Amino acid sequence: MKPLFLNETAFAQINRRIESLRSVRDKASVREGWIKYMRSALGLTLSELAKLVSLSTASVAQAERREVDGQVSLSTLKKMAEAMDCELVYSFVPKKDMKTLIHDRAFEKARKTLGIADLHMKLENQKVEGNENERIERLAKKFIDKGDIW
Repeated sequence: MKPLFLNETAFAQINRRIESLRSVRDKASVREGWIKYMRSALGLTLSELAKLVSLSTASVAQAERREVDGQVSLSTLKKMAEAMDCELVYSFVPKKDMKTLIHDRAFEKARKTLGIADLHMKLENQKVEGNENERIERLAKKFIDKGDIW
């Protein structure tokens, strides 16, 4: 399977979407968690939200704590959001731009692959020919072209 970035139209669409998400990434979390943040903003008590989601007050309080700890399920977040007439927005935002991520991953795999191959050749007293960086670059390009960077 060829990676999507080789299709320039698809790659441009992916980049636009990711960049728009990247612009709000720093605002995407709140210290007390979104359940409590929105519940408070809407003036809902724990018991009022509990009635809206058909759970006990203790369960809603537990969901708020679990969200802060990173232990809440997506289904719970969605249920809470819907009860407060909100939408749950969920995404993956790469830490680097897509081309850099793909490039770095291909080069990492190429370095590791050639390192193993070179070691075997040296153990068998065979000479490794060619500039190491050029060999890595060629192999990384092959990985990218094949869509085999992982």
